[in-house]
Amino acid sequence: MFVIAVMLLPLLTATAASPAPVTAATRYLDPTFDVDVQRDVVYGHAVAIDGTPVTLQLDLYTPRGDTVVDRPVFIFAHGGFFVAGDRAMNTPTLWATRMAQRGWVAASISYRLGPIAVLAPVDTPLERQIIDNARIDMQSAVRWFRANAVDLSVDPDRIAVGGVSAGAVTALGVAIGTDQAPPFVLAPAEHADVSAAVCTAVSISGANDVLSIGPDDAGALFFHGSIDTVVPYPQAVATRDAMAASGLPVQWIEFAGEGHSLTDEARASMVQPGVQWLYDRVANAPFPCSPAMALEPPVLASHQTQISGLAGRSGVVSLVAVDNDDPGFVQVLPCGQAAGGSSNLNLDGRDQIRSVLAVVSFDGAGRACLFNQPRTHLVADLQGWLASGAFDDTVDSRLLDTRPGTVPADGSQTIITGRPDSTAVVSLVATETSGAGYVQLLSCGAVAGAASNLNADAASQTRATLAFVHFDSTGQACVFTQRAADLIVDLQGYMAAGSFDDPSDARLVDTRGGAAPVGGSMTQIVGRPDSTGVVMIVATETSGAGYVQALPCGTTPGEYSNLNVDRAGQTVAGLAFVRFDAQGRACLFNQRATHLVADLQGYLADGAFEDLADVRLLDTRTRLR
Repeated sequence: MFVIAVMLLPLLTATAASPAPVTAATRYLDPTFDVDVQRDVVYGHAVAIDGTPVTLQLDLYTPRGDTVVDRPVFIFAHGGFFVAGDRAMNTPTLWATRMAQRGWVAASISYRLGPIAVLAPVDTPLERQIIDNARIDMQSAVRWFRANAVDLSVDPDRIAVGGVSAGAVTALGVAIGTDQAPPFVLAPAEHADVSAAVCTAVSISGANDVLSIGPDDAGALFFHGSIDTVVPYPQAVATRDAMAASGLPVQWIEFAGEGHSLTDEARASMVQPGVQWLYDRVANAPFPCSPAMALEPPVLASHQTQISGLAGRSGVVSLVAVDNDDPGFVQVLPCGQAAGGSSNLNLDGRDQIRSVLAVVSFDGAGRACLFNQPRTHLVADLQGWLASGAFDDTVDSRLLDTRPGTVPADGSQTIITGRPDSTAVVSLVATETSGAGYVQLLSCGAVAGAASNLNADAASQTRATLAFVHFDSTGQACVFTQRAADLIVDLQGYMAAGSFDDPSDARLVDTRGGAAPVGGSMTQIVGRPDSTGVVMIVATETSGAGYVQALPCGTTPGEYSNLNVDRAGQTVAGLAFVRFDAQGRACLFNQRATHLVADLQGYLADGAFEDLADVRLLDTRTRLR
């Protein structure tokens, strides 16, 4: 005899263990279809632990005659101690069939098995690798469904996973390890640029690593015997409790006096609450159905991501790279053009947040592309449009690169050459810095220090920024570097005569003489009334990761950012287009306590710039791609 105890843990929204009576069949909840099965469908390829290639296959279950094109998906993994079993076993076949009868598209998958059985506790690298390989394979199945959503007539945002025993361990691993992969993966994941996020998991006699669970993961429905020692009952309880502590939706159904191999009566009793859980958490859930579903994997290395704007126009775009895997650069370029001739943003370590302003030329079809050398997330916010005729958007060209020769010494000025008597927009990079210091664009021979364009706060850094530079009647300007560093300057274009008022740089604010603005504060700066100023913003002595935003005083911050820091103690600079109101006021919002410095570089002439409320063009962390 068994007892079902249903416990809804704290912090959960309501679940429906006992659904309201229905008078007619409810799609995705009640069985209404016959089922077609397509066997031996290839969903990926991998390499076994012994180095042999593995073709990953699934059996696909679909509702016969169904014409709906956005159906939810349920993917099930068999048990067998990670050393035996297959997708034709009774439990995965039954679950795939019953879900397809209800209008779902379902699959029973095969995954890589190991050379040994894996039993708790898992305490060897080989056992961990076997478990992780299975998880990666199930992630590949999720990605396969999402990448082929149109052909399969499924909703890519409504995918759930489940499994029994080893398959349940695997499904829980997918729910709490959405897009992560261990370093020893023996074959690259297919469709790796597609998310493996799921709405929820169904675990039949499974558990997982509680240390990996966080608030961005998916929840789960657990079926577990109270005297299970194969996947120990306390480990399943700990998994459940860690999910609940992270705020994830969890339902626990316990079978008193039952072990790992549940009785037929217990297995039959799972159907109604299991189907109801999947209906509530997937088929009938709002998007996102879990925190994980709101997230996307980073853009693959050496990839071009399209952004869209006005055809034939140049836009001013705030460009951010987040959570990069390796050092490298991001470049704005015409779609399809070979990357590498110049850069807009540079990263010199892993897991950074770097932002920069860029002038983006959109082609006749309104397209431009962002090339990312390392794997990273990208965010692009449009700040406004340069008026037609106000900006000569030339093909980017390199004006200076000191890396092949002698490094500019402390306190030196390096000449760059451009169009005489003109103001240019350039990308300025300092790399292989020798220590903390600043870089400033100025007239050759002028005394440095009144303002800065770029800041480094340690040796061996690479920092980039957008800057305006005025070339004199001979076509010369200079780059001053306070501390020895290699310098790179890439021309983005020239402001037309009369479109930019390029006065001597002026300091608008410097809080270092007093207390640093506390987190969440607004600091007012004053400029020319009813005008757009080009302002270099610096955050220094930062207290932690956060952002700085230029915005109208009194408005709510947070829709976008102008400057980002990713740790305490940084000094980071970034250029911003700042709109001053009729009283000449604008404000700087700092999310975390930091000192602020703001230097005016000039003003755009009336009509030269259409200053929009910022518009997000791209955010690869979400579905905005």
